[in-house]
Amino acid sequence: MDMETVSQILMGSHPTWAFLNSTNTGSRLLLQHQEQPLITALIVLVPLVSVWLFRRYTISPVVITHNDKPVSIQVYDKGTGKSSSESLIDYIARTCPSLMDPKKAVFKPTLWMTSGHIQTAYAAYMDFASRYVIDYQRELMKTPDGGTVSIDWFPSFENKPVDDTPTLVLLHGLTGGSFESYIRALVETMTKDHGYRCVVFNARACANTELTSAQLYCGSWTDDLRMVVKHIRKTLPEAKLMSVGFSLGSNILMNYMGEEGDQCEFLGAMSVGNPYDLMGTCYAMERGFLQKLIYSPTMGGNLKRIFFKHAKLFENHPEIDLKQVEAAHSIRMFDDAVTRRIFKYRTVHEYYRMASCSQRILDIKRPFLCLTALDDPVAVEECCPYDEIKGNPYGILATTSHGGHLGWFQGFLTQERWCTRPLAEFCIAMFEADRRPVSQTPTKPAVGTQEQEDTNSSHMVRDMNGTDRGATTKPHRDLNNA
Repeated sequence: MDMETVSQILMGSHPTWAFLNSTNTGSRLLLQHQEQPLITALIVLVPLVSVWLFRRYTISPVVITHNDKPVSIQVYDKGTGKSSSESLIDYIARTCPSLMDPKKAVFKPTLWMTSGHIQTAYAAYMDFASRYVIDYQRELMKTPDGGTVSIDWFPSFENKPVDDTPTLVLLHGLTGGSFESYIRALVETMTKDHGYRCVVFNARACANTELTSAQLYCGSWTDDLRMVVKHIRKTLPEAKLMSVGFSLGSNILMNYMGEEGDQCEFLGAMSVGNPYDLMGTCYAMERGFLQKLIYSPTMGGNLKRIFFKHAKLFENHPEIDLKQVEAAHSIRMFDDAVTRRIFKYRTVHEYYRMASCSQRILDIKRPFLCLTALDDPVAVEECCPYDEIKGNPYGILATTSHGGHLGWFQGFLTQERWCTRPLAEFCIAMFEADRRPVSQTPTKPAVGTQEQEDTNSSHMVRDMNGTDRGATTKPHRDLNNA
């Protein structure tokens, strides 16, 4: 709204007044405006200006941070059969308008959800069971220590047999799983709208996966993911792979990417709502009023429920005191009583510092996108690794002013997650840079040795008849014996 428009409203010459004059109520307002022009004009103008200012300062343009000399990627033209080199940033600018187009790279939060706390609460408590309905097929895998993880495939192998279809591997947040709405929304977009394959990695004891050894999971533990990736590669030898992690899952994914370096199986990766620095996140959880009162106890309580569901496995554990676990009323107290002890850290702070993926971002050797909301009350802005992203030519950091923790809801009557679109665009851009299968791509990622694959490929399948908030799981064939 410019000053000329304001002047027209005050003087009574704006088209709005002509509209008002066509109604009985409007006619009375117009008569009052003629008698008391300033007061009546303000009655009309103040709400309009208020809404305009509100939207003006709640709309969040996407801000991109990257290295001054980004890597070049090879783009294959199937029409000519030739490859060309293009800067990663130029390629993303051309293929991902939701990230870098000035007119389209904008998040417009729902009018009544401009607060990061409201976005976070809505994401946590809103029931999305009737939307993004995904009929998974589940596969259970045994870990070397006798533990169990599950992977949920979509589409099923009956509906989409093994082929070279590019595949997205998804990692959930703390105590989440394939049933989460942010997972299902992206799975639906990538599979039903674009024809790719998805597989969700569920951590130990998550998404109705039975805990079968006295070990859970944590932000630094990447061996289970490594085992799953090797199994997926063995199952789909010609399919190119990408991955996306959410919240704690994104911290695990970035740690894995940094550890694998240029041997990583993934073409690229996406990190969403990443805490980056678990020590800084811990301090934020203990400093903020709502964080200390609501967030930390809630997350700690979710971990306790998983733990005590399988408490018998830990009754004789030399490091675990069940009474101390029961007394834990925050995520830090739970990590001190359980996580750091299971994973052999001397203090909980040592665990937080060593598990933080910010220290491995500079070691990642595949293109990656980090998507962060600066009003995220869990993965706080102060922990955002701007310098590390700028220091890695493979990295892109996209930030929005609003969005909360895994929220980014937009729309008034019906809410949709804005983040699904830029994530899908980035993933598709990486897949389509060279759509040829792995064996026909000169720059294919390194594959683990047969000995490594055989060591980590023990798995089993069981029937999962239950339904968990919009996600169903059922068994498929044993791929090792197919």
